[in-house]
Amino acid sequence: MKSYDVVINHKGYLSLDAIDNILHQLKTYLSHKQSDKLLKKRVYSLSVECLDNIYKHSDLNEEDHELLIKYPPRFIVEKIADNYLIHTGNIVMNVNMNEIIPRLENLNNLEFAEVNDLYKKSLANAEISDKGGAGLGLIVMSKFTKQKIRYDFEKINDKFSYFAMQLNLKK
Repeated sequence: MKSYDVVINHKGYLSLDAIDNILHQLKTYLSHKQSDKLLKKRVYSLSVECLDNIYKHSDLNEEDHELLIKYPPRFIVEKIADNYLIHTGNIVMNVNMNEIIPRLENLNNLEFAEVNDLYKKSLANAEISDKGGAGLGLIVMSKFTKQKIRYDFEKINDKFSYFAMQLNLKK
């Protein structure tokens, strides 16, 4: 029988304090339950990247907004046997889907060596955006997981959709 553990299950507004708490819980779990140092580093690094994406790129950041109450940001880490699943979700503007979907599809169609090349090229040409990112987040996720990024958009209304993503880290 495979072992299963919900490592982190956060649903709700993400403040910097909440992110610090989540990362502390994750670090504690990994230090006690994960002996593979490389896998431990990959899980933690991916979690930082995912939380950063939710915090910086969510298009609705008012803590008490009715849509955030109905469609809260989420960050979930599960351990299934020797593998980890990371689930994220946040609200994005529908117009931004036109940028996100092609980037994800492009990454999912690349071989691992091509993802590495894209990472190096993007790192060399990185410029910091208005939101504080350099456009490397999804590339890093693809590079670390070595798997296709699963994602879905649920339309909320004419302006917003809920962007859900799942990353699979295999030992």
